[in-house]
Amino acid sequence: MDRISGLPDEVLVKILSFAPTKVAVSTSILSKRWEFLWMWLTKLEFGGKLYSESEFKCFLDRNLSLHRAPVIESFCLKLSNSVLKPEDIRMWVVVVLSRYVRELEIYSSCYQDKQNILPSSLYTCKSLVILKLNGGILMDVPRMVCLPSLKTLVLKGVNYFKQGSLQRLLSNCPVLEDLVVNLCHHDNMGKFIVIVPSLQRLSLYIGYKRVLDEFVIDTPSLEYFKLVDRNYDSHPCLIENMPKLTEAYVDVRSTDLQSLIGSITSVKRLIISSKAMFGDGYIFNRLERLTLHVLEENPSNLRSQFLKDSPNLQELEYFSELDDVCFFY
Repeated sequence: MDRISGLPDEVLVKILSFAPTKVAVSTSILSKRWEFLWMWLTKLEFGGKLYSESEFKCFLDRNLSLHRAPVIESFCLKLSNSVLKPEDIRMWVVVVLSRYVRELEIYSSCYQDKQNILPSSLYTCKSLVILKLNGGILMDVPRMVCLPSLKTLVLKGVNYFKQGSLQRLLSNCPVLEDLVVNLCHHDNMGKFIVIVPSLQRLSLYIGYKRVLDEFVIDTPSLEYFKLVDRNYDSHPCLIENMPKLTEAYVDVRSTDLQSLIGSITSVKRLIISSKAMFGDGYIFNRLERLTLHVLEENPSNLRSQFLKDSPNLQELEYFSELDDVCFFY
């Protein structure tokens, strides 16, 4: 240990960065040499199996404001259904935002409670590049929103304080590239609207109990699109053309495919799971690889239609509920 303690601070901090945050913090009891080294860590994770919440609440209340790193690369907080108060969590997030955090991830398993744990300063954080929110978190998006550096946004099972909150948020993320949204039955979003010129990857999951008034997608720079819609009722939708789309994954239970298919005809790689036909007049000129999961008793129609409408198809992987797997090259 004496030899290690003789190393420069920046080397010791680098070594500590490979250990879980709790382990890194525990080294502060080794000697005065180690007492404050963990405070220079740029990646912090609290919660999960390594901590009791009373333990990390006490620790964060006492020490987070003393953290010394000028920039926090990532801060992850994993919360379970516990005694933690929203105002405590909000205070920690405020501190982290003041340290120019680049990646913020909050996971809350309190799905039944609408926790307003996000401070208004989150929505004007200039340093934030990645934001991941998972669970019963209430998003009260203010009128003043500006996230000039945000490139990745993941929202799973969150609640929205007002209709249009997500749209307001997205419209003020000028460089957003990757968006993941899971819509569950307990959120209050009536319309799902994504109009983001810079977006390159979009993943949308709609739960089987989730019915939307409508959804609108206008993303001219999109290269990857994933749609999983477990609801058997069709949603009124407007999907604009995606001329740069290269890869798509479509898993839908609705019988209405036409507006969707018409927007993804530029794909090179397509995975589709459906029981619906999409009509004539769609040509997949760039499609090279197709994977079909067909959920109907007579799947040959859909297979034949894709073969007819895809003149440059090189590989077909085919699954049906009744037939064996077939491969065409």
